[in-house]
Amino acid sequence: MTDHEVPEAEMRLVGSVVEGEATAVFRWGVIVDLGLSRDGLIDVLYIDDDDNYQVGDRVSCYLDCFDEKKNKFILRPPGQVPLAERLRLARERRGHSS
Repeated sequence: MTDHEVPEAEMRLVGSVVEGEATAVFRWGVIVDLGLSRDGLIDVLYIDDDDNYQVGDRVSCYLDCFDEKKNKFILRPPGQVPLAERLRLARERRGHSS
């Protein structure tokens, strides 16, 4: 395994709920230390206006995938609809409102 590869055991976590600690909060998302070889990212697209993440918060998230470009696990809060599904639903709503 090279430094750029994610361990297979960690890749098997994709699709499960994981827990970690918020280590940074930015306008574009929240960085979460999962205790794995790579951090996780909750993208701003999954953060609602009333969410108030703070550094040090314990968070539980659904581990969606590993983004090689960002070198991070992509996370979304439990109960949040995946981005592709949100976009599909928005397109359907626009199609019905025309």
